[in-house]
Amino acid sequence: MATMYDYLFTLAEDGVIQQVQCSPSGQHLPMWQDSAGWVGLVPEDLPNTLWNHASGSVIWNQIPFRFTQLHPAPGVNCLLLQRENMREALLEGTLDVIPDGIQIYDTAGTIQFFNRSTLDLLEYSSSRQVEGHNLLDIFAVDPEYSTTLAALHTHTAVVGRVDQYKSTTGKNLATVNTGVPIFKDGVLLGCVSFERDMKLLQKNISNYQNVQNILLRHLPASMSSAQSTRYTLQDVVGSDPLLIAAKNLAAKMALKDMNILIQGETGTGKEIFAQGIHNLSSRKNEKFVAINCAAFPENLIEGLLFGTAKGAFTGSTDKMGLIEEANHGTLFLDELNSMSLSMQAKLLRVLQEKTLRRVGGTKNIPVDIRVLSSCNEDAYALSESGALRRDLFYRLASVVVEIPPLRERLDDIPQLTWHYIRKNQELCVQPITEISSDFWERLRAHRWPGNVRELFHVLSFALSDCEKTTLRAENLPARFHSQSEENIEALSFHSPSPPDTAYDFDRGFSQLVKEYERQLLRQAYLSCDRNATRAAELLKISRQNFQYYLKKYDLNQDES
Repeated sequence: MATMYDYLFTLAEDGVIQQVQCSPSGQHLPMWQDSAGWVGLVPEDLPNTLWNHASGSVIWNQIPFRFTQLHPAPGVNCLLLQRENMREALLEGTLDVIPDGIQIYDTAGTIQFFNRSTLDLLEYSSSRQVEGHNLLDIFAVDPEYSTTLAALHTHTAVVGRVDQYKSTTGKNLATVNTGVPIFKDGVLLGCVSFERDMKLLQKNISNYQNVQNILLRHLPASMSSAQSTRYTLQDVVGSDPLLIAAKNLAAKMALKDMNILIQGETGTGKEIFAQGIHNLSSRKNEKFVAINCAAFPENLIEGLLFGTAKGAFTGSTDKMGLIEEANHGTLFLDELNSMSLSMQAKLLRVLQEKTLRRVGGTKNIPVDIRVLSSCNEDAYALSESGALRRDLFYRLASVVVEIPPLRERLDDIPQLTWHYIRKNQELCVQPITEISSDFWERLRAHRWPGNVRELFHVLSFALSDCEKTTLRAENLPARFHSQSEENIEALSFHSPSPPDTAYDFDRGFSQLVKEYERQLLRQAYLSCDRNATRAAELLKISRQNFQYYLKKYDLNQDES
């Protein structure tokens, strides 16, 4: 008999079961072990069954079946039971518990299924309210711009398209959508679309962070530390010659296992360089441990770096420090210049002896680490002034990689801006396709004391504020508008006038020389549009020395 079944009952004329046959799939069901007791019973008397003759269904041991009565020969009655196909119901139930909005369409854009997240987003109570309708009946969108219709027409996935529209329920929506065409044996069957609004994204981010925290608590150290970095040198965006030179030097020295000091102002991307160096080094499969030396008070940083021994102080436990945790890997000391001189001396001893002793401990622990460090000031000048120990400077600065500030590579601003826009499309109401000239002018006129970090912060605001496809100056934060009328000094370089008899010689030779020196440096800096490299060339001194004077006389803070 070709008809598919799980159970086949052969019935006598009075309806009682004479014989039971079972398919291989039926033998795996919990009822089959009791089948020996079925002969002589009418099907309705089988235990744990609930029959519905009107619908042709039976629930047996909480498993739904469809049944069919057959008469294959005179005087022969048969009853076939086949489990209902639960695959569709299971798939629908699975899609309903997925937090993303999921929509399924046929090739004509007719709705086949909306999951619960989509229905909640659109404020519909049931998928039956939309199934069978065309997409354009539910969404007031431009057919040429629709993510789903574009995927169906082009036969290719449309990823991360931002749309703002109104549903037939009257709800205004701004979502990020992805449409993926579905094929079978080369034939287009339809499209599945994923829709996310800001509320849903925030919920997902929170959920992913919780999952990450759970994994970090339970994974073995060897597995949880494998992804201790997220950047490579390829993530450093820009084509300025000074920046390219810094990247090339970092890449070259990454392979040599030397200690490297990365120098640059706040927000220039020093940690990106550090992670990039680690990921090119022979230690790339070991841990990368970063610590911001300015973020911890003096009484905590020693225990954090070196670890603690049980009994060293009240409540102390045997705890590994960050240097020990980075053993065989890379330790990154960010803002090294914020570390006290006494702590610098203790760190130097570890680097020289290649052993450490936990706070309160008596055991020397061998360590093999590569140290990358960073300073947001001129490290050489700091070592000359005594703020940074010279012996530690020479130990850590085998190579100095200097990252130029953003105001000295303004031509990189367009590249950085478009890079940020591509990476953060979810902030846009509509995809940004154009940037106005006044927007660019405001960006170039700004001095960027916070460098690339500040630029990205400003762009985040602008993208969130913009409701169209073009970024304009009006989308920038308020402080950019207040600066629009400022007169920026653009002085050509002239030698300052020599002192005359009006000078107050009572102030002394040293003070007068300092004033003259400051005036000279300031005019050179302003005449070069605050470009330290060009000013240093103009004065025929090294860039490092000019940076030292820049800090000494606070010329970056001088707006007069």
